[in-house]
Parts: sequence; C-alpha cells; structure tokens
Amino acid sequence: MPAPPPKTTLILYNIPDKCLLGIDLHFFTATAEFNGIKHIPDGIHVLHWSPPTPDPTVADNAISTSSLRRRDHDDDDIDIVALRSQSNIEAQEARESDNIVMSNMNLRMAVFFEASEGKTTSMTWHEEREEFVISERPIDSASLLRLYPHLLSYPNSSPEFGDLTSMLTADLLSTFLPASYSNGEPISSITASSTDSLLLNQAIADASSSRKTTTLVDDTESFRFLNFDLRRQRTWREGAIGRELTAAALDRSWFLGHLVSRDRDGDYDAVLAELQLCFVLVVLLANYSSAEQWKRIVELLCTCESAVSSHPDLYSKFLDTLYSQFQCVPEVYFADLLGSDFVTHHLRGLRKTLLHPFNRTFVLEDSSSSDSDIRIMTPDAKDAMLRQIFDIGQVLEERFGVDLNINSKSTAARRRRQSESVLGSLSGASGNGFERMHHYGSDDEDEPRGLGAVYDSDDAEEERGEYAPVIVEL
Repeated sequence: MPAPPPKTTLILYNIPDKCLLGIDLHFFTATAEFNGIKHIPDGIHVLHWSPPTPDPTVADNAISTSSLRRRDHDDDDIDIVALRSQSNIEAQEARESDNIVMSNMNLRMAVFFEASEGKTTSMTWHEEREEFVISERPIDSASLLRLYPHLLSYPNSSPEFGDLTSMLTADLLSTFLPASYSNGEPISSITASSTDSLLLNQAIADASSSRKTTTLVDDTESFRFLNFDLRRQRTWREGAIGRELTAAALDRSWFLGHLVSRDRDGDYDAVLAELQLCFVLVVLLANYSSAEQWKRIVELLCTCESAVSSHPDLYSKFLDTLYSQFQCVPEVYFADLLGSDFVTHHLRGLRKTLLHPFNRTFVLEDSSSSDSDIRIMTPDAKDAMLRQIFDIGQVLEERFGVDLNINSKSTAARRRRQSESVLGSLSGASGNGFERMHHYGSDDEDEPRGLGAVYDSDDAEEERGEYAPVIVEL
C-alpha cells in the first residue's frame, strides 16, 4: 500500500462553477475542474464559501485586499487572493492588488476541520442546501493518485494562519460552536452568540407580553461564547461594599477570574482561544456577533489591572494575539466591526496600567501568605509587554494611520529604572522580600511612601470622544 501524501489533503466533490471558495485567509473563485487542496499544514483550518452567483465579477460588494497571484506546475488558472497583511509581498505587487469580490457577502458559510500529517478528508457540495457536507464517498489510492497532481497547493501567508489559531483546539471548538454544528449545520455570517440570543429573546418576550404566543430564537443555533455583558452585569462579588466595591468597579480582575472559573474550568487560555475564534469569524464571515464578543473580551482583559500582574503569561499571549490579528484584518473591518476608537482607547488604558502599576495603594504581604495568585510582575516581564504594545502601535499606525501616542523606548527604560528603585526601597523596608501584595483603595492609610515616584504627569492622556469623562449634577 503506498504511503499517504504529506500533510493533509482535502478533496472536494461537485463544486459548482463560480463558487467563491476559501481556505483560511485565502479566497478564490472555483471552477468546475477544481478538486481540492493539498499540503495543508497541521492545526485548525476553515473551509468557507458563498453560494454561486450568475456574475461574480460584479464589484458592488467588493472588499479591498492584497492579491497574491500564484502560478505553479499544479494549477495554471486559479488566482488566489489573500487578506491584506504585513507580508513580504513586493511593493509593486501590493500596488497592483485587486478587489476581491465577496459575492453574496451577506451570507458566507464555513466549516472547521483539523489537519494532521498524512490525513485525507473529503467534502461534497449539497445542491439543495448550498453547503459542503462531510462526504461518505471512499477515497481509494488509485483515485487519490489520479487527482493529486491537479490539486491546489495550500498557499503561504503572513502571518501564518496558525498564529491566528494557536490557542484553538478541536475540543475548544466543540465548546464554542453551536450545538447544531455537531449535527452537520455549518456556521454562517448571521449565526448569533448566546449572549445576543438571550438579549433578543428578552426583547421578544417584553414586546410580546400581551400576546398569547411568542416565537423565540433557537439557542442551539447560537455560539456558546462566554456569556457576559460589561454594560448590564455586576462585575464584583456579591456582598462587596465600600472600598472593595469601588476598586472592583475600576478593576475587573475578580470578574475575569469568576468567569474563567465558572465557565472554562479555570483555563485562562480558553479566553484567548475564544478571542481568536471570534476574530477568524469576523474576517472570514463578517459575523457581527463575533465582532461584539471580540470587543467584550478585549475590553475585559484591558480593564483588569490586578490580573496584569498576577497573570503576565496570559497578557503576553494576549498581546501576541492582537499583533497577529491587526496584521491581517481588512481596513474596513477594523474601522467598522472592531472599531478603531475602541481599540486605541483600551490599548492606551492597558499601557497606562503597565507604566503605572503602583498608581493605587498596595499592602505588602509576607511570603507565607496562602494567596498564591497575588504576586508582582517582574520589570523584565513589564518591559516585554510594553515592547509588544509598541510593536502593535507601529502596525496600527502603518496600516490604519492610528496613533496610540506611545512614547519612545528610552522613556520605557526610564520607567523601569524608577520602578526598580521603588521596588528596592520597599523590599528593604519590608524585611521579608517583596513577593506578594494586596490591592486596596487609594485612600488607605497604610500606603507605602514613594509609590508616586513611578507616575509622571507627562504620561497623563486626555480622554476624548465617547470615552471622555462627563460631569453630571447630582
């Protein structure tokens, strides 16, 4: 028996002519002779499509992308179009980029699959449902040998799709995707999240309270994302009063831990995996509910001051994820779905948290404390994250003209020296090392002296637009 082909091979049957098809970040208009894709690297991948249209050259719904035309010995006729990224495409090629036509863009559909070495899988186009389904047709060695030279090789991209899905696993996908997906129902541009479905059902129930019958949204067809809404939910523990209540309203670290413990079995990486899935669904399907969930997660992570110190690895991976995402998101999606003002506001806030980790009172705690989750971020870890935000800022400025008002690296180095000086003086004063600390309100009388040295007034940033402070009369 011959050895299986390298990597993963995807065979597609009965593909309709002029179907806008795609795998991961790449789109192409398939012809009747198209049979599938080979050399798919290991990991999670997405096959996505729009139903065929009579004239896919109509540019009414075109989305600007960079076109990377690929011609090799395997396929001379298919043009692959990749979403714009910070890639190594020559400047001249970028200037000659096309507008990919997202035919019937209001309804794109997708299925996920996992690739592994030597795997061959197949899908068949279902004409009535206008979707791909797992094929029951056996793939014998002779048929594979005949088709293989005519399959399209998996296109390379920058960033690699694996960078966008590095935290996603098959098990987590089964947790996040709708219950109906496991029954063969693909996801689409209009698939809602459980949070949106709940809000819609509440609105329907309120509007139809005087009616005898009510038609509610089927929750089995909704994404099973983390169910939270920072605008409508309490983000502090039940029974919190006074200073604790004030601190929790400004720092949502308790709420983040509560969500992860309640819904993700304490796995913080699952939050980042959900963030990655939401982004993929935004750029490939223009799924609005996923864009809203992406913004909820970003806002939550950027407003957890204590968690930045207690979970530095989480935040390092979070910033790596954002860097990869901003490299390839189309400009129209960044502005309209993710929100350029939203992104800049919260990244600036996260940076201020890193620059001023002692802008509130902390009480030193002996190393024998049982609270192992409360610890200090090392200066090296803090500087690494500031560098990550600096790199993100460069991508945002180069691609979208967005300015995060990030200071130079010399300023970051000066902040580090100031922090080390304060840490050293506090460590000597405590006598037991500086291993853990508790966070209380800024009016606590036990505030260690000297913490204000880390904060300079030249770092203060004016809040603008919808995030500007509002003065109200009581």
